[in-house]
Amino acid sequence: MKLNCIKIENFLSIKKAFVDFEDFSELVHLVGVNQDTKPNSSNGAGKSSIIEAIAFALFGKTIRRTTEKSLKNIHTKGRCKVVITVNDNVIIERTKKPPMLKVSVDGNNCTKESIHHTQKYLEQFLNINQSVFLASIVFGQSNSTNFLTASPEEKRTIIQNFLSVSDIFKERPKIKSLKSHYSNIKKVASTLLDDSNAKLVELKKKRKGLLRLGKEVDNMFSSEKAAFIRNNSLTEIQEKERAYHELELSYETISTRAHERNASLARVRERIKSNKGAACEHCGKVSRKAWEMIQKDETQCQSLEEEMTSTSSRLKKLRVDLEESAIPVSLQDFEVIEKVKGIEVELKYLKTLVKEQTEISKKHILEVNSSQKKYDLMRFWETAFSEQGLVKYVIRNILSFFNERSNYYLGFLTQGNFALSFNELLQDDIKNQGATVFFESLSGGEKKKISLAVMLALNDLLLLTGKARSNVIFFDEIADSLDEEGIKGLYELIQQITASKRLFVITHNDYLASLIEDWSDILLVKKKDHITTVRKI
Repeated sequence: MKLNCIKIENFLSIKKAFVDFEDFSELVHLVGVNQDTKPNSSNGAGKSSIIEAIAFALFGKTIRRTTEKSLKNIHTKGRCKVVITVNDNVIIERTKKPPMLKVSVDGNNCTKESIHHTQKYLEQFLNINQSVFLASIVFGQSNSTNFLTASPEEKRTIIQNFLSVSDIFKERPKIKSLKSHYSNIKKVASTLLDDSNAKLVELKKKRKGLLRLGKEVDNMFSSEKAAFIRNNSLTEIQEKERAYHELELSYETISTRAHERNASLARVRERIKSNKGAACEHCGKVSRKAWEMIQKDETQCQSLEEEMTSTSSRLKKLRVDLEESAIPVSLQDFEVIEKVKGIEVELKYLKTLVKEQTEISKKHILEVNSSQKKYDLMRFWETAFSEQGLVKYVIRNILSFFNERSNYYLGFLTQGNFALSFNELLQDDIKNQGATVFFESLSGGEKKKISLAVMLALNDLLLLTGKARSNVIFFDEIADSLDEEGIKGLYELIQQITASKRLFVITHNDYLASLIEDWSDILLVKKKDHITTVRKI
């Protein structure tokens, strides 16, 4: 990212300031004068405010996390506003009270519906974030990032940021969440499956018991009875039993009537015989009255005979119907039949329940298998995005370059006395004249040299991504704690850096200031009556 210029209004102690970064030579010495102190000093003049203004314009946050209340200059009127131009065509304007972020590219307004969305667009468009900004532009007390004391996870994150692969690894939390989600689905489905299987076992057990009871009841009947009961419902059996008894009743009624008619026929025939036997002994003829009675009885006899013939035919048919309608069970059997039919109904219901529960179990089995496959897939990707997967692969492929650049800068700062290398886990191995030493045991100056070398090496990782490195670097009190030898090494390093980019140096070290004074531009930062002014001299 190329910094062109910045305009600052009512920000921290600055009332108004304009800095054109391209209006300076390769080395700029920021000199501070604080006239609000007695005697005058360089401390508190506001030299770092320029760095803070750049960070605020780009990310809406200061490096030292200044409170919103103190961000606005309380000794001036007007809005707190910073406008920065980068990459020749991008203008970023940000204010506080009220908060506002406006972005234009090539004169076109690219501001989104909210500050959050505009910030997201800006970082994507510039391909930068605050971590990369701090580690690639700001070195020294304004930047608290220390790669060597960072945790393994923090180191990996820093590397990912510089290599522009952070977006890929943002999927890892989502993968972990999905893995947990599928694990929970599997647990729930497994629990439901166990419950369903337990119900299925209980239903089958109950069905088995009913089948056994049904067989015991069947054994109480003959095979004919058992077959009849199995093939007919209780209602059908009752209906057939009622129909049989109705036929039986009809047969008995008609049979009784036939006996009565048969007795009547016998009496009529006897009467005819008796009347015929009462003929006159002289003429052999019956009396007229007897004759009339005989005629009447013969007519009745004929009628009764016809009726008897018809009744006999009906009785014969009823006997056939009775034989066909006969059922092999009696009234005494019905109590047991009801029990049998109750078992059959319950078995039928249980069969339905078993079928339904079997389908439910199959469904839960599919859920368990499906969630297990998805869980295994997420576990694979979780490993892929871990330090054992893609992260390790990425780190392994940049280690040689990273170690080489770290030692390149370390050579200037320590005259080759120190050497440094990182392994695939980003664990450091520091040697002082060939002997292993530990970062925690080093002096403050030695720590600063090694940390600076590593941060500059991280900056060089941008070369591997095709991402443009900044044209401006800030050294903010980077000489603090360095001895004379370290200052000389730092001076040599400054000469190397300024060969390719513009370097702004803030320092209270008189020796370093003397080394650079003859060939550096001066940016005077002066504070008077709580107001900081900035001008090139």
